[in-house]
Amino acid sequence: MNWRTRLRQRWLLSTQLATVLAVSVLICAAIIITETQIYEVYEQTRVMELLSPEARKAVVAFEAGRVPEPNQFRAIMKDQEKIQQGVIDRSNIALFIFTVTAALGAFLVGAFLLRRVGGGLNDVAAAARAVAEGRLDARAGSVRFASIEEDQLTQDFNAMAEALQHADRELKDSTAAIAHELRTPLTVLSGRLHGIQDGVFAAGPDQIDSLIHQVDSLTRLVDDLRTMSLVNSGQLVLDLATIDLAEAIRPVIAAMRPDLEAAGLTIICDLVPAPMIGDAGRLRQALAAVLSNAIRYAPGSGPLWIESGFAAGMVQLRVIDSGTDLTDEAAARAFERFWRGDRSRARSSGGSGLGLSVVRAIAAAHGGSVSLTRRPTGGAVFEMLLPPVQGVGA
Repeated sequence: MNWRTRLRQRWLLSTQLATVLAVSVLICAAIIITETQIYEVYEQTRVMELLSPEARKAVVAFEAGRVPEPNQFRAIMKDQEKIQQGVIDRSNIALFIFTVTAALGAFLVGAFLLRRVGGGLNDVAAAARAVAEGRLDARAGSVRFASIEEDQLTQDFNAMAEALQHADRELKDSTAAIAHELRTPLTVLSGRLHGIQDGVFAAGPDQIDSLIHQVDSLTRLVDDLRTMSLVNSGQLVLDLATIDLAEAIRPVIAAMRPDLEAAGLTIICDLVPAPMIGDAGRLRQALAAVLSNAIRYAPGSGPLWIESGFAAGMVQLRVIDSGTDLTDEAAARAFERFWRGDRSRARSSGGSGLGLSVVRAIAAAHGGSVSLTRRPTGGAVFEMLLPPVQGVGA
């Protein structure tokens, strides 16, 4: 690993701070040593200037390794007593100056390094202020010398901001979609009722059936919204019991068989007993939503397989149709709230775009999962996997 690779690696914040501290201490020591050496040369020169000629001769003799003459020795002893206090005073002042300049140098170097070390925190703080002001697209950038903690904080903050932006966008889209879904049946109800009141329409069975259909659409939408609200708030309560999934869903198949056959779908059941702990009512609600989806998106396609059993140690429920090919976008977004593969046709047939979202929520509440995949021969395969009774299906 070369030095460039090492520099690009992230360090722990504690390691970075310890490194800055060590560098500051080294800088401080280097400044004091350098200044001491310079001062020593200066002080030697100054002392030599203050000595008398005879004393300087004594110093030269000492440096040459000779014994100075008695008068030279007496001169240097006399001058030493005279200049010693001045040397001590200047040394104390110099030491104070050395300490101050070393501390200042260490401070400047440490401040420069720490400004780079803390750059990631500044970016996160700036992005947080932007998000607080309503700019949910603000993101914290990656800093070159960021620590591991700063880098992780940046990633976590950006993920949080992305989730907030997604939630805000979803809230706006959901609000607009809910308003549209409520407006359509309410408009029809209002128009028909005013027409009956004004005598434009006769209050016969056909009109009453039409009004009931709109009320049923509103009821389904409100029920779906309530279910999603309970899931989002973590308040969806399941009436759990040991059930056989195959037996639990038979009533739904029997109740919806006339509508499925009227839509040109032929039910083919392969229901294998699948014991599990679940809420039979919620699971029937989920299957009803899936079958309603098949009526809207695969009418007239013929066989509709409904299967139950075990797969990979999980309870499995599958609904397979032979409708039009499932697009990649539809497979990826089918379980999103208010998303439709064919918006105009779904609205005309009364779909709210919440059905499969509710199905996913019910599966998740049971600790399971759902998927929608393309069938190789055409059509779609819906699959729900749920935990079995312990010791069964392994």
